[in-house]
Formats: sequence, C-alpha cells, structure tokens
Amino acid sequence: MRPLLQPLTLLALLSAPLAQAAEPVRIAVAANLLPLMEQLVQRYEQQSGAQVDIAGGSSGAFYEQIQRGAPFDLFYSADAERPEKLAAAGLSEAARPYACGRLALWTPHATPALNALPDGKVAIAQPDTAPYGKAALQTLENSGQLAAVKPRLVYAQDIGQAFQFVTSGNAPSGFVGLSQLMAANTPAGQYSQVDSALYAPLVQKRVLLAKGERKAAAEAFAQFFDAQQSSLKSAGYALPGEAGCAAD
Repeated sequence: MRPLLQPLTLLALLSAPLAQAAEPVRIAVAANLLPLMEQLVQRYEQQSGAQVDIAGGSSGAFYEQIQRGAPFDLFYSADAERPEKLAAAGLSEAARPYACGRLALWTPHATPALNALPDGKVAIAQPDTAPYGKAALQTLENSGQLAAVKPRLVYAQDIGQAFQFVTSGNAPSGFVGLSQLMAANTPAGQYSQVDSALYAPLVQKRVLLAKGERKAAAEAFAQFFDAQQSSLKSAGYALPGEAGCAAD
C-alpha cells in the first residue's frame, strides 16, 4: 500500500493523464472506514500482487472532488446520499451498500453519558460534509442536549480528525465511529455506543467510478472487499440486511 494521499493534494490530480491498468487502484475512503481499509488493502496487496492507493477524508469533500474530475476508481462513502447522487449523474455505476456505521460517545477520562458530558470542548465532525458529524448533531438534538452543548462544540474536518481531537486531549469528549474505537483497542469503559434511535441510520454505500482499462482492476478489489464481511462485523459495523441496516 502506498502512502495515504492527503485530501488537499488531491486537487493536483485533476489534470493528471488517464492512468493505465498497471497503475494502482485509487480509492477514496470515508475516514470512519480508514483503519479497517488500511488492513484490508495490505491483505489484498499481499494476496494479489496488485497495488492500491487510498485517501481518507470526509465523504462530502470526496464527493465534491469526484464531481470535479478527481481520478478515483472507487469511492467508499460514509453515507448513501452522495454515492447515489454520483450514480444518478452518470459519474459512476449504481451505488451499493457495504455496511452501516455506529456512532459512539468517547470520554477517555469520564463515564460516557450524554446528559453528563465532561467540561470542555466536545468534538464532532463537520455535519455539512461528514455523515458521522451529522449523526452526532442529530443525537444531541434528539436527546435534548444540543442547546447546552452547542457552545462547546469543536468541528473537525472529518471523523478522523474528531478522533484526534479527543486523543490529543484538546477535547475531553467527542462523537466518533465505533469502528475507530475498536481499531484503536480503546478500553470499553471509555465509550458508549449511542442509541441508534437518536440518529438517522448510517447506511454506507460505495460506487465504482473506474472506466475503460481501469475498470477490471477496480472491480477485482471491490469483489475482494465484499467478501470481507466478517472483518466489517468485527470492526463494529452492521451488515446490509441486518436489523436497522438497509440491504439496498
């Protein structure tokens, strides 16, 4: 696996020539999925001998970049809406669900409770571009805590940065993906899974963007990923068709 591409450097790729089939498969990955995707890509490269480049960031930022021509072959989003819009616009094949995310409240130095958040900042991902940030805002609103907590919110560019805010201590608490906490082996007493009734389901879909000679390589990785359902489940995701996780 080559080093991660930084989202801000992706714009430089917009004018790049069409890649040949021998070049790495380029995958845009929502930040919540990134820890698991790094593991799966390493496994895929070892098994297939193919190369894969992955870039992690917010689904909204990737959506805008893809609309402007960013040369990704696959896009694994944290929501269903943006992949479906890309498909409707003819920029990709049909969107397919691959998992449903779970939101968690993380308070490393206090008992995690929505109605008793520790003093200081509360980290969430930017709701306009990050589905997990939108889910966090819905959680606060539906639990009746938004008015009290809103002045303390600190907005991260994506759920990965929200995780870093809490890790660094800049925010004593934050809303992150359950998958991130499990990937980091976070002690169970430091976090609680948010009641799924407090936010809209985080149905996550992916789309195939590759065309021409690049399509076969992208399809090969997508098929490999689709076969890793046990890894997704172990990482804290619900699978399509399970309770609360749409199958289409």
